[in-house]
Order: sequence, then structure tokens, then C-alpha cells
Amino acid sequence: MSSPTGNPSPPGPGPRRSRPESPADLALLPDVVRAVIARSASGAERADWSVEPGEFWCHVVPAEAVTRAQGWKLHVPATPLSAPLVLARSAEVLVAHRAAFKFAGSPAKVAALVSGRFARGGGGKFLTVYPADDEQFRRLAEELHRATEGLPGPAVLSDRRYLPGSQVFYRYGVFKGVRALTADGSFAARLTDPEGRPVADERNAWFSPPAWAGAPFPDRPAAPARSTATAKPVLLGDRFLVRGAIQHSNKGGVFRAEDTRTGAQVVVKQARPHVGAGPEGLDVRDLLRREAALLERFGRAHPDQVPALVEVFEQQGSVFLATASVPGATLRRTVAENLARDGSGCPDERTAASLVRQLVGLVATAHELGVTLHDFNPNNIMVTPDGRLVLIDLEMAAPEGERWVLGATPGYTAPELRAADQVAPALPPDADLYALGATVLHALSGADPLFAEDLPRATARPDAQRLADLVDLLSRDHAHVRRFAPLIRGLMRDEPADRWNLDRAREFLTESREESSTGSRAGSRVESFAESREDAAARPDAAATRERLLHDGIAHLLATMRPQDPERLWVSDSFGETCDPVAVQHGSAGGVALLARALAHRDAGSPLQAAGPVTREALADGLRSAAHWTAERQETLPSTLPGLHFGRSGTAWALLDAARALDDTALADRAVALALGLPVQGSNPDVCHGVAGSGLTQLHFWRTTGDPRFLDRAADVAEGLLDAARRTPEGVFWPVPEDYDSALAGAWHYGFAHGVAGVGTFLLLAAGATGDGRFLDAAVEAGATLTAAARSGPAGTLWPVDRARHLSDSPELARHWCSGSSGIGTFLVRLWAATGEADKAVRDLVDGAALAVRAGRVTDSPATCHGLAGNAEFLLDAAVRTGDERHFAAAELLVEHLAAQAVLRDGRLLVPDENRRTVLAEYATGLAGSLSLLLRLRSGGPRAWLPEDGPAHP
Repeated sequence: MSSPTGNPSPPGPGPRRSRPESPADLALLPDVVRAVIARSASGAERADWSVEPGEFWCHVVPAEAVTRAQGWKLHVPATPLSAPLVLARSAEVLVAHRAAFKFAGSPAKVAALVSGRFARGGGGKFLTVYPADDEQFRRLAEELHRATEGLPGPAVLSDRRYLPGSQVFYRYGVFKGVRALTADGSFAARLTDPEGRPVADERNAWFSPPAWAGAPFPDRPAAPARSTATAKPVLLGDRFLVRGAIQHSNKGGVFRAEDTRTGAQVVVKQARPHVGAGPEGLDVRDLLRREAALLERFGRAHPDQVPALVEVFEQQGSVFLATASVPGATLRRTVAENLARDGSGCPDERTAASLVRQLVGLVATAHELGVTLHDFNPNNIMVTPDGRLVLIDLEMAAPEGERWVLGATPGYTAPELRAADQVAPALPPDADLYALGATVLHALSGADPLFAEDLPRATARPDAQRLADLVDLLSRDHAHVRRFAPLIRGLMRDEPADRWNLDRAREFLTESREESSTGSRAGSRVESFAESREDAAARPDAAATRERLLHDGIAHLLATMRPQDPERLWVSDSFGETCDPVAVQHGSAGGVALLARALAHRDAGSPLQAAGPVTREALADGLRSAAHWTAERQETLPSTLPGLHFGRSGTAWALLDAARALDDTALADRAVALALGLPVQGSNPDVCHGVAGSGLTQLHFWRTTGDPRFLDRAADVAEGLLDAARRTPEGVFWPVPEDYDSALAGAWHYGFAHGVAGVGTFLLLAAGATGDGRFLDAAVEAGATLTAAARSGPAGTLWPVDRARHLSDSPELARHWCSGSSGIGTFLVRLWAATGEADKAVRDLVDGAALAVRAGRVTDSPATCHGLAGNAEFLLDAAVRTGDERHFAAAELLVEHLAAQAVLRDGRLLVPDENRRTVLAEYATGLAGSLSLLLRLRSGGPRAWLPEDGPAHP
């Protein structure tokens, strides 16, 4: 998982790239502070100040500064244009008082802080001040208020404003706390309450100081605190009564409301002042006003294709746009619902044809009005109950040539738009043709044509080549994609001049309709499409591609590890860097375990490649280096979190496997010591973070070493889980206690990572190892709980994430390893095999889960936790235990979809991370997990991270 409860998001809108920052850009703001110090301090005092630019923040600290662990701190926001003046005026005050502070180190970083997509709890915090004490805090607040009064900057939502209209904000939080690993396996600087207990430093999008923090300004009334709850009905513009929020973001909310003048239902969008501000002076308010003008213009020409404009108004500095509410759902959601219902993105031929014609019509309308949409994608199209398409969210649209903010959605962005600056002249209408083709593909199949960038660019494959491979793959079992493939490929050509224009698109649709009505569609058009492709015989087949992905992936792991780095062995993303660096999920243990398995397979007579780029010596040397780095790092960073994925159980497991592969007895001793020190009792019962994960590792050590201590410890885990079981009318659960200091507190999950399926799997394996019938009975009870919660349909069998969703009228259903069909099927197929294979209901659920994960092949990321790699692992489990070859074929099909997302990096063909934007080494969301699947598919053996014998695949 990318977070304790997270899922990868579908592609969302984002601005185009800005120009690379020049040395002058990077020096601008630090030089402002240096100039203030030089002007304000004497020669001796100047040397006392440290101005240290970092990756994002520039820290300014006087010598012998008084530092506190926590307290009241100040924030001063700015825009990219106002930042130099805000900083200069603020620095004058802060240098005079010898107060430590930090600021966003360049104009581009200021722009990031005020972006509409930035986290609401951190948005706008350009400058942060760390007062030495509360007296200095109050003095600085007043002087900074006077110094910056009237300068532009967005409100800081996590803070309270010093005075009405002030640009100074404050909150209580950590100053320079020691980072510690939390119960969720991530680093956090914690506050300390008056009793000396660590508590979370909450960075909410509203003012939420600890109750014990007191009032920093006791002598004057404080401004009211914001809250997540609405205490009374909100009336916007003296007209629109808010009924609920559709979404919140840094740029403002989107609300469902009632027009009190007419009684009609409306949608009201907010644009907060100075959010999204750039060097050109525009912010999201300008975008919203432009959207209103375009809605009015579109509405006069084609009122049925856009929401009706109701009113534009301002309130407390924000601009609001009220439009008629469009019934239905977005095209993305509509397609997702079709996939969940029957496994198809588009239900029938007539609907498919209607969708494509209307999509062409929407783009044609914009172009007839002289407007380039830029951000045409499935999120910005509504589908009404009668099947009519309506265009929404026109804020990135502009007439060709007009200088505007060019936002777009990854996967739906023409190459020339990708190359454009964030603010640039609006592009010619050809850019929308590419997005039209991509949206047609999504409407018909659910696929997002999102490819991570090949690097270096000089050797990058043309988009058209990668798209053609994807369309070919989808055409095999998506008749609608097969029918409209020429249109999709014609619209999505790399060069604007080569793309089909709208007249050619309409001509194709007319021909397609005529051929469909005469039954000739399956002939000439599909054949001509096939003839336009490269000779199929010249392309590598699926097996050869899998082989290359495996070899190149291992070579990449070896080439990119950094044993000299004391912090992390492999580069991670921003979230991964906050997590345990030696755990499985986002740390080094996943890569170590994969390299150990690769070496073991090679030494067992299953060479990765007869004369491949990675020799046995290189593989062994790389594994040795990675394993010893991991052993040393985990010893310098102690943790007692027992989980298999976010805790240290997976670390111990990986070190043991590495020791065996390397025949390293000293490393084995370190692994054993770590495993024996893991907790076998605890508040969290789950696999990822809790004691069920520790139990699986104890069983692995017992099976590997034969040491009875590990079997005894596994039995202790199982006994504790029997005591922790909670029985309800819906079945047995192993909830996380509500008072547990974790984001998972109060969770009653069904899935493998945090719930019934994962605990049930451990109890089932513990029963087999110990012979204790009580453990088997509990596993059978877990199976009955999952049977009762299953939701089966034409698209397969899915499960609600947790008990609360199960009890709701319309539960959100999941299919991935962590919380859905893939992980639950992993347990059920083992339960079915272990209990005599007589329970047809359980076998039917296994087959239904397999159907569900197969249905997700088009939309899923390549990752293990939430994607194709984890789903294919379950299908291999099902194939091995049921003997049903269809499951093995489905696993191979999922791997083909995984391969279709591959990216070239320095000549290596690699599986990207779960967001399909880069390559990460980590296991659950990145490369190591996908390689583990490919290695198993090639050479057989047990599934990773389950302590059991593994027969070869069929």
C-alpha cells in the first residue's frame, strides 16, 4: 500500500511544466535574506547567521539560537510575485530579533506551495518562524503583521489569522522534534503532551491545536477556529444554500447547493484568492471567471452541451461560480461502474457508437467557437441518465494564441502540450484531437493511455508505437476497441499534422455505422488496421518480453542501489521517504528478498539468462551489499513494529533468505536475532503492521531453520489472535482498537493487509504447522465471514473494504491484494485446498475473485499492492491449487497488460511504479514486487511472503 489506507489515484489534472529553474532563480530569495543580514547586522554579527538552501526550504538560523522542541510558530504566505518583498520585509524583523526561520527557496517552490493541488494543510506556508519563547512569538506576530500588511498571499488553512485581514498566521506544532517510527511504519516528529506522552502533530486544513496548548494571546479576543463540521447552514452569495461538499482542495471547495430563488439544484465552485498564483499574475479566480465566460459563450450556441451558467459572485475574497446541476456521473465514473457491473467499459454497440459520436461533437463545438479545450478527458465529461454527454470544467480552455494557464491530464495530453510551458499561448485545436482519441479509448475500455516517460529522450519510443501495442492488446477481447481502433490511432498520432481531423473522424463514424448495419464490420476495416501495423512476426512475443523485463529489472536494481547512502538504499518517492527504510513496503527488504530469490533460482539450475547482462558474481555481490546495508541500518534504527510489510518481520525474513542464498552464517545469526526479538503480542492484529505479520515470519523461520522456538512463537501469535477475535452478526473480525495510535485505529477490515483474510491465512498456516484444530476452526470461521460478505456478479466477486461499508446501502467494492478480491482469494483458495476441496461455495468464490481481478486488467496499475502484479500472483495461486489452466492463462494476460505499461530507462525495459510515472525499486508499489511475480511465473516456487511449500506453476 502507498499508505495505510491509500489507493493510487486515477490520472488527475495538473499544470504543464514550468521552465527549469536557472541559477539566478535559485539564488534570488536566499540573496534577499543575505542582503538583509548584510544591511542589518554588524560585521561580526553577519558571520553569526547561517543561510542554508536545501532541496525545498532555505533555513536561516543565528548562532546560538534558542531552539524549542515545540510551541507556537508563525507563518507568512506569499505568491511568486510577492515573495521577494514579503521575504525582505519579514527578514528585517526576524534578523533584528535574531529569530530562526525558513522559507521556500525559489519562485518555483513558492508556486508549488500555492498550487491548487497542494495539500490543504500545508498550502501557502511560504515563511515559517520559530520564536524562542511565547513572548517573542507575540512580539514577532505584531511586527510581521505591520511589515507585511497588504501584501498578497493565500490564507493558511491550518492556522489562525493573527488579526482580521492580517497576512500573519499561527499554529501550535513541532519545531525541531526527533523523528520516530510510528505504529504505521512511517517517521513523524511528535508533540509531547504535559504528561510526557507522544501525540500526533496534526496538520489539518483547519485550526486544531492540542487542548493543552493554551491561548497564545490571552488578552485579546481570538478569531474563530475553522472546523470540519458545518455548525449551521451556509448561504453563499445570499442565494445558494449549501447542502454538501462534492470535494475540497487547496484552490477551494465544490458544493452541492439549492438556489433559494428558484429551488433548483446547483453546483457552486470556489476559487480562493492567490491560490494557483504564478509569475504572470493569474490565479484560480481568473480561471474561474474565464470558465464562467466560456460557459456563457458555449451556452448561447449549444446549451445542451454545457451546464447552464447561473451566477458568478465574490464573497470574502473568493470567487464563486454557480451552475445548474447536471444529473448523472462523470464519464470516468460511468465507465468504472460498467466495469464493476459486467466487466465492460461500454455495454453495447449502440451505446459505444453514441458515445464516440458525442465525444467528437463536444470537441467540434469548442473548435467551432474558436476555443482549444486543452484538458479534455473523462473527468470533465458528465453522462446524464439518458446517455447525453455534457462538458464541464472549462477552466483550462482558451482561444488559440491567447496566453493562458495550460493545464491537462496525464495520458490525455498531446506531445506538444506536454512540451509547453505552464503559462503559454493557447495551442491550436489539434492538441484536443489527441485528447479526444484517448478519451474514446477510455470510454470503450476503461484504459488510460498513460505511459511513463522513456529516458533519455533521445532513445524514447514514439507514443504511437506504445499506443499501438496497447490498442492491439485491448482489441483482442474488447470488440468496441477493435471497431474504433483506426479512429483512436488516427487521432493520437504524435505529430499534429498527421492526426485525423474532425471531418475524417466523422467520415469514419459514418462508414463504421454503415458497415455495422450491413454486418461487414468484421472484414475490411479490421484487416486494413492490421495491415497498417508493423509485421507482427518482427515484434517480440510475450514470453520474450517477460524475460527481458525480468533481466533488465534485476540489472536496474543492482545498478541503482546506493550502499554508500546512510539513509536509503534505493531512491523512493516523497511518501516512501517518510517510511521505514528497511521494511518491505517502501524500504530495502523487498529488493533484498527479490535478489535472494533470483540468486537461489540461479543456483538451483534455473539461470536467469544463459549469457545475460547480470553474472552470478554480480548478483551475489549486489545481494551481499544490499543485505548487509539493511542489517546495519535496521540495527542503527531500532523498531518493534511487528508487521510483515511496514514493520520489521519482513526485514528479518529478507535477511534470512539472503543469508541462505549467500551461505552467510553471520548474516543468518543477525536475522535470527531480529526475528526472535519481534513482538508476538500486540494491539494491531493485521498482517501489514501487526502481529499476524510477525506470525507469518515466525513460521518461515521455523520452516527454514527447524528451530522449535519459532514454532512456539508462532503458536503464541495464534493464541493471541484467538483472544482478539470479535464476533458479530456479520461474522468474525480482528479489529484494530479504536484507541490505538494509528491511522488504522477502529478498522474492521475484510482484506488481506489489515483484516480477516490476512489473519485467516496465518491461522490456517499455523494450524497446518502445529496441528491445533482451534486455529483451523478460526480460519474456517474467517472463511464463512468472507463468504457472507461477498458480492458476486457478471464482473466477478468483490468485497467491501470493511464492515461499515458492508452494512451500507451501496458499498464501495475492492479487488486488489490489500483490501479486495485478490487478497481474499489468496486466503480462500488455500482454505478450499486445506479443507478437503469439498466446499463448492468457497471454490465458486475463488473463481469469482479470479474473474474480478481479470476484469481489472485494463485499469489497474502494474503494482503488487493495488495492481496487476499482486492480482496475477493470486491467479497463479488459484491455478496451482485448483489445476484450472484458465487461471494460469489469466495470469499471463495480466502480465501482458503489465508489460504494456513498461518504460525504457537507460536502455532497460522496466515496470513502472503504481502511479505509472517513474520507476521505484520498492516492493509493494514498485519494481521489486513485479519482478517477484515474473520470477515465479518463469521458474515456479512458492509465493513470496507466505511460509509454505510452493509447487511449480502448471
